[in-house]
Amino acid sequence: MKMKINLPAFVVLCSAATVLLSSQVFAEDLIIASFENVETSDIGTPIGTWSSNPLDTSQGCRMEIIPLYGVMGKESEESHVLKLSYDVATNGPALNGIYIKLNNTNLDPYDEMSVLVKGDDVKSFTTKFKVEFRNIRGERAAYVLKGITSDWRELRIPLKRVNSSGSITDWTKMTEVLFSFDDMSVDSKEGVLYIDEVKFGSRDRSE
Repeated sequence: MKMKINLPAFVVLCSAATVLLSSQVFAEDLIIASFENVETSDIGTPIGTWSSNPLDTSQGCRMEIIPLYGVMGKESEESHVLKLSYDVATNGPALNGIYIKLNNTNLDPYDEMSVLVKGDDVKSFTTKFKVEFRNIRGERAAYVLKGITSDWRELRIPLKRVNSSGSITDWTKMTEVLFSFDDMSVDSKEGVLYIDEVKFGSRDRSE
């Protein structure tokens, strides 16, 4: 006995499935910080510096938003970027960095975080630092971002790998992302980095 198919209903069902699949694979990028707004992030949240021991003045982190030409080859275009000066060259343990508040942002649709970054070849820089994610439950996970050079590069963090190595069970209410520098993991204990275009995307799901 042959099955009778209602063609219009079948087409509608397939179209709906295609739209749903496309939305999962090609979720629109979420720009967290382009640094064009010197007051807040692109989602209206605070950006600032932190230190594990604010009383230790021999270590610390300083940030400023500066205009810069040549970001990722845009030689004739001016962009505002984050200039980040860090120092963990102290006798005792040192840990500091910057935070970007996320205000319970839902990161579940995204598979990666990307950031444009370069080091200052005059003042030295580390080629790696930790990126940490935290959610409303107090859960956290970290990833070591590697491959920083004196040229602009887009470096990516696969959130699936972060998820498998951390304690985060819920990415729907994320509270902050931190860039961390500590005396044990950086390969230059003081230096300057330039950072731009911190964003989340879903490129991995198209593979």
